[in-house]
Amino acid sequence: QRCCICRLWGASVTCRGRRCPRVFHFPCGSERGCVSQFFGEFKSFCWKHRPVQCVRAVQRDQTLCLICQEAVAGRPCYDTLVCPACASAWFHRRCIQGQALRSARHRFRCPLCQDVAAFQEEMFRLGIKIPDR
Repeated sequence: QRCCICRLWGASVTCRGRRCPRVFHFPCGSERGCVSQFFGEFKSFCWKHRPVQCVRAVQRDQTLCLICQEAVAGRPCYDTLVCPACASAWFHRRCIQGQALRSARHRFRCPLCQDVAAFQEEMFRLGIKIPDR
């Protein structure tokens, strides 16, 4: 099939949004803000149907990513994620993905509140790949 992003043939990732016809290459989708979940049914979603965070998190002044110490967006979005347990730990998607790959499932937790269960569940849902080891 033809990729809806680059328009080249060979796309095989289908959006699981209701009645969504979008098909894309995995790398194209990652660059465009599509989310692939690395658990269960391994669902993928386009930029319009991807899961979003429903965390009540309020920033005081300019909040920094806990990992790289650079500014994050003013609210949770594709590139900015928040710990669902403490709602005080903010991360860039690329930073928390790197942390997940280095830590693996048995050591991956919120760097601020140390929550494991809610944190991992939310990161999985938002498309963060957490390897078993």
